[in-house]
Amino acid sequence: MNFSLRSKLFLLVGAAISLAAVPIIFFSRASLMESGMEREREAFVNTVMLVEDSLSVRYLNLLTSEVESVLQLKKDLRQYAAMMRDMLILESGRQAEDSLERWKSVLDAEALHLAFYDLEGSPVLSGSLTDRIMDEGRQDFKGQSMHSMLSHRDSLNDGQFAVVRVPVGNGQDMPVLVCFMPVRTRGTLVLAALVADAERSRSRLESRMALGIQERLDTLELSRGASISVISADGRVLAGKGTHMPLSSVPPDVLQRVRKGEALEGNTVDSENPVLYRLAYFKAMDWYVTASIPLSAITGPAEKLTGHLVVVAAALLGASLLIMLVLTMRIIAPLRLLTRRAREIAKEDFSSERGVGFADDIVDDLPVDRKDEVGQLAGAFAHMVKALDENIRRLVDTLAVRQRMQGELNAARDIQMGILPPPDGAPKSLGYSAAAFLEPAKEVGGDLYDFFTAPDGRQAVVIGDVSDKGVSAALFMSMTVTLVRYALAEGLSCSEAMLRINERLAENNPSCMFVTLFIGLFDPATGRLDYASGAHCPPFVVSQDKNVPIRMLTDTSGPLVGAMQGLDYEACHAEIAPGEYCLLYTDGVSEAMNDKLELFGEERIAAVLENLRGASPDEVLHGVMQAIKAYRKDAPQSDDITMLCFRRASA
Repeated sequence: MNFSLRSKLFLLVGAAISLAAVPIIFFSRASLMESGMEREREAFVNTVMLVEDSLSVRYLNLLTSEVESVLQLKKDLRQYAAMMRDMLILESGRQAEDSLERWKSVLDAEALHLAFYDLEGSPVLSGSLTDRIMDEGRQDFKGQSMHSMLSHRDSLNDGQFAVVRVPVGNGQDMPVLVCFMPVRTRGTLVLAALVADAERSRSRLESRMALGIQERLDTLELSRGASISVISADGRVLAGKGTHMPLSSVPPDVLQRVRKGEALEGNTVDSENPVLYRLAYFKAMDWYVTASIPLSAITGPAEKLTGHLVVVAAALLGASLLIMLVLTMRIIAPLRLLTRRAREIAKEDFSSERGVGFADDIVDDLPVDRKDEVGQLAGAFAHMVKALDENIRRLVDTLAVRQRMQGELNAARDIQMGILPPPDGAPKSLGYSAAAFLEPAKEVGGDLYDFFTAPDGRQAVVIGDVSDKGVSAALFMSMTVTLVRYALAEGLSCSEAMLRINERLAENNPSCMFVTLFIGLFDPATGRLDYASGAHCPPFVVSQDKNVPIRMLTDTSGPLVGAMQGLDYEACHAEIAPGEYCLLYTDGVSEAMNDKLELFGEERIAAVLENLRGASPDEVLHGVMQAIKAYRKDAPQSDDITMLCFRRASA
């Protein structure tokens, strides 16, 4: 049986769509089930982690509040004791005793207990609580005798403190904070206040945390049938949402593993309604976080979505076959004409002067007025012929523009390099020499370096690597260099300067760019290097003595600079011995690649420096760069290469 091209095309498209749709629907169902399960599992796990994080935050906040209350009590005791000490120094005899009595009445109203002991340790003024505190043999939490603290020591101008447990009735002991304030030539003031009992404090802490976490759980949107609970070790449900899973249903060995710090996840397979569960343990309060969700609640949406997909696929299949039937009946004839005209175009030289005139002959009788796809194809064909000549002319203009842009990029590179100090422009200082090297991977790059003399006379050394390349990275780099100079000019330390630079860069950073940054202040006289490293490559320190091994400054002050606000950076320091030099570099050095995409690495850098122990900073930089070029061979430079080396003069 003979079929026309139209029939063959229709049958081919119909068969192709049918053969493609069946396996797609079959495999899509499995994929949807798997992705749906994974998505629900991730959401489920994230909810548990959110509760764990909330517990940790609330626990730390409440502990901080308790500590602050004790510190405030200690401050109050010291202030009262200092005022009474000054009063006793100015007064004497009966006048002093009357003043103490008045102070005792005032402090009793504030639940503070006052006593005064003379130089021999005998009580002049006391109370029931202070008598119990000073009982013979009473010791504080450190095992020190309370009577020994009555020793008159004028050097203790701010007094000294002790914490001791004393009986308060009903067979209970309470911790008491005691302040001993010596009064010159008179004796010792004793001021005491009860501190909240640890068990009561813990009970109050537990109640407040449970209330806070319940409020947090009430705001969560859980999946259908899901539950989450916070349970104490004795099985009490402290907070929860949904029907909680009791700890008794969890095997003891699983609970034991959870108590060791594992966050376990599993599902019950021996039940008619299997569930997915997750257990976590909050060690600080001896609490468990349990969560569960029926597997049917996870797989149900995927099953429903699969059914919808089958319906949509069937509808699309029918519509595609119908549309294809209509299209194939209108395509064949115009295609033959387009084929013939295409052959004519292949013989024409569109760079000649004829160009557009020949195009008019080609498109003269094409079906460009048709409103369907064939008409669009014919119109596009005609437009292509007319545009060829124009595009050739534009190509010449484009080449000229490209050459002009290349010139502007070269000028931008010169401006960028002008922002940085010359490679050999380090400040001249006795006992100090430095040099730098920068080779961008593109016309302009994102690496930076700087060296100058800080206001306090120390030598500032700076190096950094912006997260991107090109013009945007160069602008970010210039902003970073400026901020570093202003921060150090104000006398800030390296860590303080890093903190300020991070805040300024992150204030308005829509592109989410960041920079790895190293800021150092070096004192050539002492050899001390104070620095802050924001996730930058660790520097090498090399001695001219071959018996001293090469070391790296691996301490990191904090994360990347400019990514987000509110980060903290710690101060670091190192000692540079006489004759030693320090090499700072960006990852363009350690991550230089050969044609096999193998990295140069820190071990090769150390091997190169081993042969450059007595070299000057400039010789060190050229030696490392020559080693990189020899390793890279014909492979292109993949990243900006920047190095800065400074040496402390030999003694």
